[in-house]
Amino acid sequence: MKKEEKTSPGRDIISVRFLSVVLMSFVLILALLGLLYHQFQKAFLSSINRANEEFVFQVSATSSSTEEFLQNMVNQIFYSNTVVKLRSYEELTNWQMVDGVRELNTYSASSTIIDSIYIFNGKQQRVYSTSSYGAVGDSFSAFADRDAVELYENRSASGRLVPILRHSDVSNIYSNRELYSFLFFELDRDGLPKDNAIMFNINKNWLNRLYFGGEDAFIIKEDGALVASAAREGEELYPLLTEKILSRAGEGVDSGYFIYQAEDRQICFFSRMPDRPWYYVKSLPYDQCLEDLRHTEEQTFLFVIAGFGILLLAGTMISVDIYVPLRKITRRISDIAPDAPQNTDAMLESLNHLIESNSNARQIQASLRTMVRGEVLQGLLFGSQEYESPEALIREYDLQLLADRPIQLCLIDGLRLPLYLECVRDGQVRCEGVIVHNEYTILFLQVEQEPQAVLDRLSAQFPARWFVVGTEAEGFAALPQVYGRLVEFYELRFLYQSGPMLFVRDYPQLDDSPAEPEARVSDVMDALKKGYGGKAGKAYLEFLTSLNGKSGRCVQYAWAALTGAVLKLYFECFPGEADPDGGYQAVSESLRFSPEALNGGCEAVFTRIAEHIQQKKASRKGSSLDQVIAAIEDSYCDSNLSSQVLADRFNLSTAYLCRIFRQAKGCSLTDYINQLRITRAQEILRDPSVKVKDVAEQVGIENKQYFFMLFKQTTGVTPKQYQIQQRGV
Repeated sequence: MKKEEKTSPGRDIISVRFLSVVLMSFVLILALLGLLYHQFQKAFLSSINRANEEFVFQVSATSSSTEEFLQNMVNQIFYSNTVVKLRSYEELTNWQMVDGVRELNTYSASSTIIDSIYIFNGKQQRVYSTSSYGAVGDSFSAFADRDAVELYENRSASGRLVPILRHSDVSNIYSNRELYSFLFFELDRDGLPKDNAIMFNINKNWLNRLYFGGEDAFIIKEDGALVASAAREGEELYPLLTEKILSRAGEGVDSGYFIYQAEDRQICFFSRMPDRPWYYVKSLPYDQCLEDLRHTEEQTFLFVIAGFGILLLAGTMISVDIYVPLRKITRRISDIAPDAPQNTDAMLESLNHLIESNSNARQIQASLRTMVRGEVLQGLLFGSQEYESPEALIREYDLQLLADRPIQLCLIDGLRLPLYLECVRDGQVRCEGVIVHNEYTILFLQVEQEPQAVLDRLSAQFPARWFVVGTEAEGFAALPQVYGRLVEFYELRFLYQSGPMLFVRDYPQLDDSPAEPEARVSDVMDALKKGYGGKAGKAYLEFLTSLNGKSGRCVQYAWAALTGAVLKLYFECFPGEADPDGGYQAVSESLRFSPEALNGGCEAVFTRIAEHIQQKKASRKGSSLDQVIAAIEDSYCDSNLSSQVLADRFNLSTAYLCRIFRQAKGCSLTDYINQLRITRAQEILRDPSVKVKDVAEQVGIENKQYFFMLFKQTTGVTPKQYQIQQRGV
């Protein structure tokens, strides 16, 4: 009979303790992996909330600036003295009407976004317009833009300065297109519209650029009606997005976001505009909005999968290499000496030490700190990072900085952060870095002595990069202000010729006044409209000089004013290129604020415009002069004929008409008219029955004494003497 095998109590205790330790290790590792994923989700939500906060701020700023721009434009034109007469007088003289329309044309021609302006005069039932088609002034019933008249007649107090999208075939350019129309009028004491109004017609692309800045966005009312749109999504998505937004709004939510699925995954941000009952909606691709977190998400999932794999592998290895041999050892000991004491405490202590040594808790914590360190540094720059104290923040995220030492920010227009840190860090330099907006890198430098040696080392190793060095920040709280000025100088770096190393401390506080750049813009446009390319180039260089010392906001405003005016004039000269397929993108790109534009891109556009205008002037000059001479020969006997009358008739300035006439004929226009009149007088005086005193009136000269003087100066004899001479002949 086979001997029954006995189990050692010590061996059973080892098994129980070993399995308990293994199970606890598995639970601990799973908890750490769960903590890692939880921290990722926390960082993910924090990033989306930060993006939403930035979006709400952007909406508020965009809405306020747009409303302010429209109101300023209205105040400037609507309450102009000549325009007040045009819109409110029951009767107008010709001069009052001409002055008013001329001022409207001046505003329309000088503006970068206004296509045309309509003035509605309810007392006269007339519309005065800057449109290229139709009469300058027309009755309501005869005015070509019927939609505009209907909008005026149906106006209400809530419709003032509300954008109205419509298609117009009576625009100031050469083709039919979509416009936004804004109607403004005053209200009487009862809150009803008065009987006059002004309408601004703005090209859809320009207003979309003003409201949306090229983003995939649109604006809806509280009832879901579409106000304006620059969205590239299909129209079938509007009802879906609008329904979700209005549902959230009904719950009292004025701003927020949600994720939806179109052709790809999208994030939709929405926010109520501060000055109107509208909602501004913007959609971004999920991957674009959260690109960095998407990579982190992929890495996190890979890490979790790898962690489970390592966990399984570690359990197998522990079982094969530790538990199984230990079981064999204890079994062998029990077989040899069943009553021998089992040294289980020593075995379990060694086993626990082995398991704990394999724990990767510290590595996981270090990885987590690395993952969120970039978000923390960006939060310090933007002023959105919360912390109890600088010391606690440095300790929590293992930042290589000291709380009691000033920080110097350095902006590099590159994305090779690990190489920059490797170049900077040594025994005397503490440094952190972060990539911002996937556009440039910010280094946080703490150098015991002058940082010039560190900056020289960076510049020598990366000679093709720009370095903008900010002033020292005394503590974390001062970082947002220093960072804001740093970015401002980075955006203006092309204006400074000091080289790729730019120190903010070397420049005074930047000026916000746009007066001088605006004056230089006017000089450039005046020269271009006259076809003077050389003068336009000189005025452009003066414009660039005027930008030195100006703030980023002022420079962007001045540059937009210049390029907008140049683009408008360019496409008036070359209307075939106004379409996206006709060269619009290429011309717009050449005028973008960049080194290429500053170093010749703009001047190439100037040259083409000037040459076109010169050619047009040359052809128009010959044609106009022939018409003027023909008109003189037909009506020189009219006493009202003068250079001013001829200039008005042919839409020329008096000075320009007199100049081109003298260049062509070698004499003044007045002398030419008088010569024709004297020649005609000689023909009349050949008839002996004609009375000399009646000749002056017949040839268009009302002053008889002046006629006698002019006749004698021309012929050498008086009219009477000339008539007597002709009798003898």
